[in-house]
Order: sequence, then C-alpha cells, then structure tokens
Amino acid sequence: MRGVNCELRIDRRSLARAAWARPGRAIGVGLALLGVAALGVGAARLWREHFGLPKRFGVVEAGRLYRCGEVTPGQLERVAREYRVRTVLSLLDPAVPESVAERQAAERLGLRWVNVRLPGDGASTPEQREQVKAVLLDEAAAPLLVHCAAGVNRTGLAVGMYRLHRQGWTIEQVLEEMRSYDFEDLPKHQALRAALAAEAVSRRPTP
Repeated sequence: MRGVNCELRIDRRSLARAAWARPGRAIGVGLALLGVAALGVGAARLWREHFGLPKRFGVVEAGRLYRCGEVTPGQLERVAREYRVRTVLSLLDPAVPESVAERQAAERLGLRWVNVRLPGDGASTPEQREQVKAVLLDEAAAPLLVHCAAGVNRTGLAVGMYRLHRQGWTIEQVLEEMRSYDFEDLPKHQALRAALAAEAVSRRPTP
C-alpha cells in the first residue's frame, strides 16, 4: 500500500507540472504568433512605403492631375515612373522632416516641387487659393500630383477648385467626390465649404 501511495503522489506531481507547463507553452506559441503577425504588418508597411502607392491615391484627370495623402520618397518615385508626374504640389508644412525628404526626392527625380501651406481643416485665404490654382491650371505643370497629409480636406479643396474651374462641376458634385475620399463634412469644415462656394462664384470660363 505504501508503494501505491508513493506512485499516486508521483503521478499528482507530474500532473501538476504538466498543468503548469501547458499555459507556458500556450503563452509561448501565442507570443510567437504575435511576433509573426507584427513582422507581417511591418513588412507590409515597409513595402507600401517603398514600393506601393500613397494612401488615398486617385486619378483626377488621367495624364494631367493625380491626388493622394502623404507621400514617401519611394512612393513618389513609383508615381513619377508610372504616371509621368513632373510637378508635385504639397499643401503641408515645408519644414517638417517628411516634407524635407519629399522635396529632396523630387529634386533627385528631376521633378518640380511646389509648396502652398494650408491648415489641416482645409481652410484657406483667397491668396492661398490663387497660388494653388496657378499651379493646378498651368498646362506646363502637368502631369501634376497634389497632396496633403491624409488626402482628404486640403487635397479635396484643391481638387474641388480644379473641378470647378476646369471641368465645370457643381459644388454638390465636388462635395460628393470629397465624401468618397472620407471627407466628414462636419460643422468644423464650414471654412472649406465657404471657400468652395466662393470659387464657384468666381469660376473662370473653361478653356
């Protein structure tokens, strides 16, 4: 009987060790899977930044105007190669590191880089809009890429002005397209909508 009890005690210890070991193995496997997933996400991000298209990239008018959010040097190289872009109109702060890297990449690729800094909500002055239109409507600038950080508010304003002045769109059409690029159209965007309304009133005849 003493031997039987000893065997039972041994079995219980073994079972306890196994019970403790299983959660450890499960945690280890879980961490390994998380690591693989993180590597996958990181690899996808690196691929997108160096070889993919910028976020919210879109064709406004093929061969003339394209739009997107923030663009990395690698993405700019791809857009320039595939869409023959020769001018970049940035609506961001020119002093931030991303803009500096973008400008340097544009110079290396032989592209003209133009900056008209606008606030993130898409608000603008008439003078700023004139600067933007001077680039957008310049035949010599095409093919052109216009962008901001998200490719929504500021880029939406710029593309909206192009639609109004060059293609004769209505404000309703412009806003509908902006919403398709995730424009929230909230009360805080009243300055942006007012700018588009002012541009619609002062629109130039389509050449």
